[in-house]
Amino acid sequence: MLYIYALYVYSDAVTDAFQKALQEVQKQIAAKEQMRDRLNAEIVQLQATEIGLRNALGQQVQAEIAWTELVLAVLNSYPGKFMSAVQIRDTLLSWGYNFAGINNPLAFINTCVQRLAHQGRVTRSTTGRPFRFSCE
Repeated sequence: MLYIYALYVYSDAVTDAFQKALQEVQKQIAAKEQMRDRLNAEIVQLQATEIGLRNALGQQVQAEIAWTELVLAVLNSYPGKFMSAVQIRDTLLSWGYNFAGINNPLAFINTCVQRLAHQGRVTRSTTGRPFRFSCE
């Protein structure tokens, strides 16, 4: 009987240790995801700067292409996750972008993701409204 009780106590201790390890891993994942999101935002900002510099050099990169790449960067930040235009807009806002000068940001984003889907760079969900897009 003592042997069974000792196994039970040991089992609880192991379970507690696994629970603590799981919680620690989950915290580390969350921190790394935040780091990844910050790096993605910095990369996209550098890409926007590159486009500005290329335009200054007379290479005339269209602003729509820059926004399309921003939208693609958002989708790349969440591979395999289907996102709506609202979720993409909210992510861009959280990254510090504003939509000054764009009358209808959601329509603009939808145009960007439709362009990306037509190019085969993203996948559009086959069900549901609103349409959702993903990089896989």
